[in-house]
Amino acid sequence: MSKHLKFIAVTTWILLSRSYDAYCTHNLTPDLTKEANPLVTVAGVSSWTVLLIILSILTAYALFAYYQRTYHPTSLLPEEKNYSFNHFVAFQFLGYKDHWTATLYKLPSTFNRFNNYMGAVLTRGLVFAGFVSTLMWMLINYTTWYAPYHSVTLIYSLLIGGTGLLVLQWNWKQFQSYKSNI
Repeated sequence: MSKHLKFIAVTTWILLSRSYDAYCTHNLTPDLTKEANPLVTVAGVSSWTVLLIILSILTAYALFAYYQRTYHPTSLLPEEKNYSFNHFVAFQFLGYKDHWTATLYKLPSTFNRFNNYMGAVLTRGLVFAGFVSTLMWMLINYTTWYAPYHSVTLIYSLLIGGTGLLVLQWNWKQFQSYKSNI
């Protein structure tokens, strides 16, 4: 598949699946009292307008980062040889050698690096979240057996665990590429 076609397909999926999620959520909870999004439950957003503006801005950034990664990629690979996977993961994100846990509390060395990294991993996370939320809403809306199993814990475990595995898989693939080029 050409990069243009892939970009259009991924962008369309993200926009459609995020829109479907918002539509179904609004139908279920027009006053947001049943919404589990941390922007509502933790940050206290209580207006659909504010929530949709924030989510639109975040989605627009994700698509911008994906565009940058697709059409103006920057190599995130270290030039130095013999990085361990641990240090490689940190370098991919930060642009310098550190322990992988530094990716949890430090920011990259440049905004361009941040955009290219997010264009690779955030996009994967949104595509995956689209599958999870679409399947969830289809099960809620069109089956009777799913409701007793549905929970915030289940959905967020799937989202966090699945996205974590996708990021790990992407980093491993990049690491294999790095090792084969040294």
